[in-house]
Amino acid sequence: MQGKDAFIRAYYEFRETLDLNRGGVLPDLDKVVWYMLMGIPPVPADQDPSEEAEFVAIDQRIAILKALFVESNSTQPDDFLDQGLRRYDEAAKMAKLLLQEEFGTSFPGKLT
Repeated sequence: MQGKDAFIRAYYEFRETLDLNRGGVLPDLDKVVWYMLMGIPPVPADQDPSEEAEFVAIDQRIAILKALFVESNSTQPDDFLDQGLRRYDEAAKMAKLLLQEEFGTSFPGKLT
């Protein structure tokens, strides 16, 4: 339960830094990839010293960003939301691949 609480707290802490009234903008793929690698937003997996924590952190960041994207764009058409969510998924995949290639880190599972 503590892990779930920490994740929810990370979500709300990051949410407070955003203007959710500003919607209608699709995520920039390159920027999202770099945010993932720079550790934005901070997530519970950042505190985990294990090797796979870097990949878990990316998944946690993407989950937060996707939720906030949907929340801030709730009045947009479904096609717009789907396109944005696909960009976040692609950014996560690219960030994980960069981690593998640049740092020799391997993920004990399938990259999604």
